[in-house]
Amino acid sequence: MTTTSPTATCSFVILAAGGGSRFGGAKQVAVLGGRTLLEHAIALAAQARRPSSPIVVVTGAHQAEVERTVVPHLGNYDGLSLCHNAGWSRGMSTSLQMGIDHLERTASNVEAVLFMLSDQPLVSPDLLRSLQQRWHQGWTMSAPVHKGKLLGAPALFGRVWWSSIRSLKGDRGARGILETHRSEVGEVETAPGQLADIDTHQDLRRHAGTFLPTDCVP
Repeated sequence: MTTTSPTATCSFVILAAGGGSRFGGAKQVAVLGGRTLLEHAIALAAQARRPSSPIVVVTGAHQAEVERTVVPHLGNYDGLSLCHNAGWSRGMSTSLQMGIDHLERTASNVEAVLFMLSDQPLVSPDLLRSLQQRWHQGWTMSAPVHKGKLLGAPALFGRVWWSSIRSLKGDRGARGILETHRSEVGEVETAPGQLADIDTHQDLRRHAGTFLPTDCVP
């Protein structure tokens, strides 16, 4: 394990391409605590990143609704951009690959990507910073764990793993890469509740009672 250069750039890729079948529509733009779930994700990435590190939002299903949420913020966050995954229905793997391809076209200096989901509003900036810290300490991947169990996204992958991500097929995320190469993963102990996602309107209502506007990242 070698220490990563402190000036190396990590980009954030926010996956917002899903159809939201269980939610019954575009959950990316569902409102919680005064802003959409996707706006929460963008703001979290902006707070946790190093200055001007790229933030990419990958759209797919509900492209128009998602873009209406993101476009007004393009001038507010330096380095924020959109890319569209026309093949989103073939599964999450295609969105991971689209995000990486977009970075290679637009930000060749990026050496790692931190994948986020657009429906995890309880993720903290500290968790995202810790994942980046593990990478800077020399781990080629980093991910949240709880009592030794991998929890999944958000997770960071150094450039050395991008070819493996490109080989994924169908509705598979990159968790299998983390599990297969566990010795390369810098672990961040995390409470599982922080990674709770919004799958249904019931989930949204349950969090609405405790998620206040002041919880929003400015």
